[in-house]
Amino acid sequence: MTTRLSRWGVGPKIALTALSYAVLAAFMTWRWPVLFRMHGRPYEVLRTLAALLFAIGVPLLIFAARSCVLAYNSDKLITSGVFRLVRHPIYSAWIVFILPGLAMLSGSWLQLATPLLAYAALKKLIRREEEYLRQRFGAAYLEYRARVNEIVPLPRVRQR
Repeated sequence: MTTRLSRWGVGPKIALTALSYAVLAAFMTWRWPVLFRMHGRPYEVLRTLAALLFAIGVPLLIFAARSCVLAYNSDKLITSGVFRLVRHPIYSAWIVFILPGLAMLSGSWLQLATPLLAYAALKKLIRREEEYLRQRFGAAYLEYRARVNEIVPLPRVRQR
């Protein structure tokens, strides 16, 4: 039996990566606003899109956090609720919705790369969580993994 993974998983490492870049991008935008600050109509459109992303991402984060705590505490593979839509719902809420929304609100072109960097960190680090879940739950996890998206909360189109 493998050692139990922390309830935080690889989240802190992903957050550190994204936050480090976001701070650097914020400094560069502050230092050279003419180069990196958004102006005019594109910023107004991005603000509206950010509100939409928050309207989806914040409730997803709340439901995901609650579901993840219940799943971790019960030490069971949960495949219902938000887990029916996405295997990693907290990472999904942050990477797909909240970080892009924050980047759009920042008014900095550089900040738009923050969710991309967070996703790259996720792809590199998530193997540890995936392997832990495979060892812990075996075939049930592999079947679940085959039918549910990693972080995009949309149903998979079944191929024949």
